[in-house]
Amino acid sequence: MEEIVALFAICLLTGVGWVTARLCFRKAITDEDCIYFAPALGAGICGVVAYIAIHSYQPWLIPGFCVAFAVVAVFFRKRLHSEAMSQNEPWRLFRFTALTFFALYGMQVVLYGLFSRLYPGPHEVWTLFNMTGAPPPDQMFAWHQAMFADQHRHYPQDSFLLDMDLYDRPQLGGYITLFFFRLLGLPLTEDHFVYPPDGLHFYHCLWWLLNNLYLVGVAPLFRKLFGYRGAIIAVATTAMGSFFFICSAGSWMKFSGGYPFLLAFLLYLENRGPLLQAALCAMRSYIHGSVLPFLAGFGLLQILNLRYPIAGRRLSVRNVGVFAVTGVILVGAWFIVVRWVGSKQPLVYYYLYNAGLTTAQTTPVAELAKAFYDKHTWLDLSFFPVRSLLSSWLPLGALQPETSPASVAGLADVLFASQRFCIACALGVVAAPLVIAGLFKALTRNHAGKVALCLYLVPTLMVALLYRIDWPFSLHILVLYHAICLFLWVTMLEQRPPRVVMLWLSLVLAEGVFCVLFADIRLLRANGLNLTEIPARYLWFLGAYLILALAILLGAGLEIRPRSGPEDSAAMALGGWKGLRIAGAKIATGLAIVAVVVGIYSIYCLRFYPR
Repeated sequence: MEEIVALFAICLLTGVGWVTARLCFRKAITDEDCIYFAPALGAGICGVVAYIAIHSYQPWLIPGFCVAFAVVAVFFRKRLHSEAMSQNEPWRLFRFTALTFFALYGMQVVLYGLFSRLYPGPHEVWTLFNMTGAPPPDQMFAWHQAMFADQHRHYPQDSFLLDMDLYDRPQLGGYITLFFFRLLGLPLTEDHFVYPPDGLHFYHCLWWLLNNLYLVGVAPLFRKLFGYRGAIIAVATTAMGSFFFICSAGSWMKFSGGYPFLLAFLLYLENRGPLLQAALCAMRSYIHGSVLPFLAGFGLLQILNLRYPIAGRRLSVRNVGVFAVTGVILVGAWFIVVRWVGSKQPLVYYYLYNAGLTTAQTTPVAELAKAFYDKHTWLDLSFFPVRSLLSSWLPLGALQPETSPASVAGLADVLFASQRFCIACALGVVAAPLVIAGLFKALTRNHAGKVALCLYLVPTLMVALLYRIDWPFSLHILVLYHAICLFLWVTMLEQRPPRVVMLWLSLVLAEGVFCVLFADIRLLRANGLNLTEIPARYLWFLGAYLILALAILLGAGLEIRPRSGPEDSAAMALGGWKGLRIAGAKIATGLAIVAVVVGIYSIYCLRFYPR
């Protein structure tokens, strides 16, 4: 029952966004893209409404808003109508994306049903941990944020969650959760990770669906970049990959936040809606703050676009200025609030000084810094960014003592560990060769070096310099690398014959299913399946999961057609040795930038080691 109620919540959220897009953003959002933007706009609006209703002590505003929305929808029904989706190609892409979305949700539901019977925890939180390895504080973070606000607690007088700080993460996810819990009359209570069953399963289903909306961002963006065929490949690959599946099913607010950022980039490519671009970027940061390095790179890309026609045209100073000012105000407001309430944000000091969360809240910052610099020599600290960058491209995470390919579960552990820690393996280890080849191919295009500088190198250097912990590039933190790898993957497959594309998609599906079913080490150590120990009465769960996964693959096969028509000569990649020389030169330039930045960082570190 909760699965259907969660679907209703997503439909309501989409309806709110549709009405908003058609009435307020007709110039920024095209008719054929409106359905893709609707859930993002609806989520942001629902979160704002919940914030106003709770902090004004007027919870009736939430159902009142829904009634008002229904009245507006009826009154403006003619203006809300759109003919765009009746066109053949846009409708087919939306249909495939929607069917993949529901198939993915079905896979999550039936696999949870199987794990809940084979590896039941004391209650659903721990059962989901057994399935995904997502720790309870992370999968339930939005719940606790919602409960904290609903009970009108005040930071720092009231404790939040164990050793965690309320302001460790922005709170839009909590207010989206609170909106639907208040609307549906579900209880928001918790005692030592014990939750009311009727609300708990709805919460998990809701966040499965919110994370799955990442597909709704992938579809229009990749259609803009590669056309219909490339969008089909991108959507299918995402849904079939094990990293996306496990992270999304773990109810972490990761891919749900990546979704509005993809939409912001789509608007950038179409040179429309700078105000909406900034709002979507802010929404992304208020769901999960790990996007901040990428927001810096995105801003730099827009500044460079004042001089270079990176997306086919130059941006105007006015549009870039509107985006910059609005983005700084919306995102900067969070840091002002954090400063105002006096939060130490211990996660910041965890990344900067590798301090435990409790220690970071109770120990003065000067002591944390001194302990960190006493632990590391100057030379060790200087090369810390280099080690982090190397580990992000080499599958060193698969070589940990607890991983061994000697058994089925061990091999699945190695494959998933590689996906989690190695950027090139974000879509799957089997996809890594094409991703790396796609990097060289993409870099031969005009202005590709500038795009790579802004969207990869700048964010990556920021992470390498500021995240001074082991494995700072774990993809469950910086999920936008998934979108970068997806771009490189489609770059290699978009021109291939259908049989070649289907072969590679089949390999991604096989690896994805293998990791999801058998890996014991996921986000944390969890439970893989042992097929010989599954009772016959539960095999239908496994069968349903496999049928739905195959349905995505077969659906993609039916939609893939050879790409026809001339390609834009300005965007064409150069082949042969000339292309390799161009790509090599850009990579060498990137390495030189890294060397200079690390050298400056090394000199900067001298100030912490007086003679």
